Amino acid sequence: MAPRAEDLVTALLAGGCLLAGAVAMAPRVLARPSPLVVEQPPLQVAVLGEVAEPGVYSLPFGSRVSDAVVAAGGMLPTAAPDLVPHAAPLTDGQSVHVPAAMSAAGGAPAERVSLNSATLEQLDALPGVGPVLAARIVLNRPYAELEDVMRVPGIGPNTFERLEPYVGL
Repeated sequence: MAPRAEDLVTALLAGGCLLAGAVAMAPRVLARPSPLVVEQPPLQVAVLGEVAEPGVYSLPFGSRVSDAVVAAGGMLPTAAPDLVPHAAPLTDGQSVHVPAAMSAAGGAPAERVSLNSATLEQLDALPGVGPVLAARIVLNRPYAELEDVMRVPGIGPNTFERLEPYVGL
């Protein structure tokens, strides 16, 4: 018995549908998952102060302050390394300031006072800072940049200029 034409057309249509479905599913079935790769642009960081070569440096994403100091040729002997947050992560456009250690000449302190860890007495001893301003400095901690101390009520550009040689982070 010969197949009927209708059965033949049905079989051809069913085969065509199966073939079309296989073609449509092939990319999903044959695709191999690849790991997600996120590219981070390099960071542009300014390194200033007591370093061998102050300037702007391009560092890989995820770099730390210590990496920026190394890129700038390292600290000079006049630097105060205890006032530098070596392990702090960097962000694009950030400035890293390496402060100088102070000499004991002229009644100035032997080392800079850390705004983030100094006692009220140490802050009160700074020029232009009394007990009230010292308490305000403590209340506004922590400071990421030296200039952040200007957000303290009572410290403007003139007071900051007077304090800058005596303080660090």
